[in-house]
Amino acid sequence: MKTLAFGSELAAPAPADPAPGASAPADDPLVGASVGSFRVVRLLGRGGMGTVYLAEHPVIGSRVAVKFLLEAMASDAQVVARFYDEARAVNLIGHENIVGIYDLSVLPPNRYYFVMEYLVGETLAARQQRGPIPRRAALDVLLQLADALQCAHERGVVHRDLKPENVFLVERRGSDHFVKLVDFGIAKLRGARTAGRTEAGMIIGTPEYIAPEQCDDGAVDARTDVYSLGVMAFELVTGRLPFAERGVAQLLLAHLQRPPPRPSDLAPVGPALERAILRALAKDPRDRFPDMASFAEALRGAADEAPAAAAPAPTPPPVEVLVRAGPGAPRRLSVVELGRAALFLRAEADLPPLRSRVGLSLSHPALGAPLELAGEVVRHVSTADAAAWRMAPGFAVQLVDLAPEARAAIAGIADEGARRDRPPPRSAEAGDARLRTLESRAGEDHYAFLGLAPDAEFADVRRTARAIREELEALRARPLAADQPRRATALLARLEAAHAALGAPPSRLAYDAERGNARGVARCVAAGVPAELVAARREALLRAHPERKAEAARQLARAEVARKLGNAQAAAAAYEAALAADPLDLATLELVRRGAGR
Repeated sequence: MKTLAFGSELAAPAPADPAPGASAPADDPLVGASVGSFRVVRLLGRGGMGTVYLAEHPVIGSRVAVKFLLEAMASDAQVVARFYDEARAVNLIGHENIVGIYDLSVLPPNRYYFVMEYLVGETLAARQQRGPIPRRAALDVLLQLADALQCAHERGVVHRDLKPENVFLVERRGSDHFVKLVDFGIAKLRGARTAGRTEAGMIIGTPEYIAPEQCDDGAVDARTDVYSLGVMAFELVTGRLPFAERGVAQLLLAHLQRPPPRPSDLAPVGPALERAILRALAKDPRDRFPDMASFAEALRGAADEAPAAAAPAPTPPPVEVLVRAGPGAPRRLSVVELGRAALFLRAEADLPPLRSRVGLSLSHPALGAPLELAGEVVRHVSTADAAAWRMAPGFAVQLVDLAPEARAAIAGIADEGARRDRPPPRSAEAGDARLRTLESRAGEDHYAFLGLAPDAEFADVRRTARAIREELEALRARPLAADQPRRATALLARLEAAHAALGAPPSRLAYDAERGNARGVARCVAAGVPAELVAARREALLRAHPERKAEAARQLARAEVARKLGNAQAAAAAYEAALAADPLDLATLELVRRGAGR
């Protein structure tokens, strides 16, 4: 599939194992070269603007991909700037579904490069060639892309070249279609100087997926990516593109002038999903979804519909949990809030101690049999606090040791509840109460401000931040009391600080390391933060706080003694204390994850 880049350059292909014939020549001067802590091993792929190589750390053995600007282009300052724009765009976003970039430098005399995440998997295009993708998996891919792109757009970055070749599917968290969006080589950055880089009248994009405004030298914004993702959605659910003309000119005219066919005429597609796709494919950007979050919401609403019109859904039953804590008899409690890895249980008395372990048996019709879980109590809300904060009293439990099947089942129930629980219009009193609740947490750490557990998943961080942002922006735009705009504006600034710290793995790693939050560090490592970055941050942390190194060593020695004496409880407590002092110690982190000392 050809990519048009008249006046721009195509970035190198996604970092992946090379196709046959992609190996570098034997005299390739880059093979064997050192880039930072890594040694270049072999060529992975070539593009119009650069080449991508596999590199390995000679001691640790970890792998990264290194993208070099073509040597012939290194003398053009505008091309070099555009090459670095890709790294800048990705770094601005910092999303787990976007390929990570870790370093940016030059190999003397003029081989500009950046180091990025090495991906093992296949492109969405390659997966499509093997046959139809199951509907739920296809929607999951689209929702991951929408979430990543919404994050990009919020930071002023428009991708402008969405297509299956730029979507990588890797195995992660029990899924074989975890998305990594790549190739921001022609992305547009809000506020970036682009004069001289893209001349007027030049067309940038891939003909099959290009938006009408890209065909006609129109303004490009977030809705441009909405259109391209709409084309991908059409292709995923019908098995064909909306426009399949042979020539480039005919394709561009089709995007500009011809309405797409109805997806239901080509495949069994429900009305809600069809409406969502056709709205995304509107010719006029003003008729499309205004942002990726709106498109994602429409896709989620269509996730469970049958191809034919579905009957109204019955009122869902409550989620209940049988709690086993301490020597007393188990008791059945209602779940007030259910996230993908945490839940809040209503209880007015006899709250289990903070940090204590509890056994849970979760019941819901979607599960068939009750789901046996384990968790740790991470928050109490007393009756008095609940009255002040206008919420239910009880306690929050962070789930631990979740098997992939249990995690998927809980995520399904949580997403169903999120679609169902639309916030009702607020009265002035309710809006004021919500502002007071957030203001009461503004002085606490970022997790407490967002109301999240210390190892909340990145998706939950973004979802919570987005929901709070929508509430605050609504109160600022349509105030129900005179002081609400001022208060909402202050809280929006507090929210942005929390989201900036916790929304992306590199920034969250630094925040959690300073706080001694090993659980948050573990979440960052699971999201793909490379061991080299963790090691570098750890070295800097211990150099700045030598007392932490001494305390960690002391606690590890205690843990070793307790383990040899068979005192599992004392060993586990010492390991936890060691991690509180040195949370970036990956070896101890792995020991605790595997239940060392217990």
